[in-house]
Amino acid sequence: MAKKSDPAAVDPSRSVRDVFYPKGRKRGLIVRIQVDYSRAGKLLRYSLSLIDLSSSLDNGRVVGYDNAHEQHHRHYFGRLDRVEFESYEKLEGQFEAQVRQYLETGTC
Repeated sequence: MAKKSDPAAVDPSRSVRDVFYPKGRKRGLIVRIQVDYSRAGKLLRYSLSLIDLSSSLDNGRVVGYDNAHEQHHRHYFGRLDRVEFESYEKLEGQFEAQVRQYLETGTC
């Protein structure tokens, strides 16, 4: 476990773990958001995903963004693409727009 004085340690007060069911649990759509910041305020890791349990692609992940494996990338209907990372806020805005579009049209 990291010491409290370690500036690279995860700051639980700034970390986010949210799960939403935008059309109710029975509709099979899940939005998961996980974000960790260090005690110094640096973004350590993030994972944003829209999961449609009726999809067989990528374990149901329709669209998602994360920085696992030392790179920023997007999951899109089973495909993996590198993305240019400018800021978490901009990426979050893109993700939110894609989720809204998927909810309205069934595609992003």
